[in-house]
Formats: sequence, C-alpha cells, structure tokens
Amino acid sequence: MGYQRMSTTMALSKLNAVHRFAALVLCLVALPLAAQNIYKTVDKDGNTVFTDQKPSEDAEPLRLRELTVVEPVQIGDPQAITQNSASPPDVSIPVQITSPTSEETIWNTAYRLDASVELGAPLPSGARLAYLVDGTERALTPDQSVSIEEVWRGEHQLQVELRARDGRVLGSSEPVRFYMRQATALNPPRGRG
Repeated sequence: MGYQRMSTTMALSKLNAVHRFAALVLCLVALPLAAQNIYKTVDKDGNTVFTDQKPSEDAEPLRLRELTVVEPVQIGDPQAITQNSASPPDVSIPVQITSPTSEETIWNTAYRLDASVELGAPLPSGARLAYLVDGTERALTPDQSVSIEEVWRGEHQLQVELRARDGRVLGSSEPVRFYMRQATALNPPRGRG
C-alpha cells in the first residue's frame, strides 16, 4: 500500500497545471460515485498534489461543492425553448420588382439580367434580398439592384424574397415573367430598323 501511494503521489506531482486540473476534474466526477475522499497536499518541492489516499492520519478530506448537472437538449427541440426567449415578431414588408417588368422582352444583354426592386419599408438590419430566377436562388444581397449572369435566352420567371438574418421570409414579390432574346440575322429585334 505504501508503494502504491508513493507512486500515485509521485505521478501526480510531475503533472503540469493542466494535467493536475484534468486529474482533479476526473476525480471530482468519478470518485463521488465510489464515495471516496480526495485529499490535497503539498510535496517537498512545493507542488500541489491531489490524491484519493489519506497522506497522514490527521489529514482532512477536501469539501467539494456538488457539481451542477444539466441535461442535454436536442437542437431544434421546441421544449428546450424557454419562455424568456421571445422570437422576433413576424413582419411583412412589401417587395415589388421594378425591373424587369411583366412580359418584358430583354434583347442583347450577353445573358445578363439587370433586376431591381422597391421595398415598402427600410431594409431591416441583417436582412438580405434573395433573387430567384426560375425558382433558383441566383443572388443573396442587401442591394436593391443586381446583375445576374448566365440567364440564357428563353422564358423566365423572377421572384424576390426579403429574408431576415435567421432565414425567415419577411416579404415576397409577385413573380414576374420575362423573356431573354439575343438578336441574330435570322431573329432580329422587333421594332428596330
């Protein structure tokens, strides 16, 4: 028993502060289950040593505070939400596409769509505008005017959603149908000489 106590004490005294702290935490968690005492001593070199073996007959065990244990919660669990965590109020902000206009034909743009919107209220802090071409998000920005590349010729639909920082939709435009065209010798632009 004396050899075991000496080896445990020597091993713990050589650990650096981080290892000693980790050993203490391990002792605090594991040893109460076995109903063992923990003793704190200082060796001849001035190192603090924690041990589960009584170093002397007059040694007193440490009085440790009981650990606080918190049950884990699953993220997204509605029951984990406290009454104090108020969700942001639902807001509806009007969004209107000003360009392109409904049924507009856009000629010779090198497949670039210039789009712009007007909002019925100032842009909330952290909010972004999601520009959706044919249902696919092509730009997410706070800007009310954007250029979207690679919108190929043909019929398309543009819709713009105003999204809060957390992804909630605060407003949405009506969809606008438009047509991208590229002039060729066989397909000249209409209404031009």
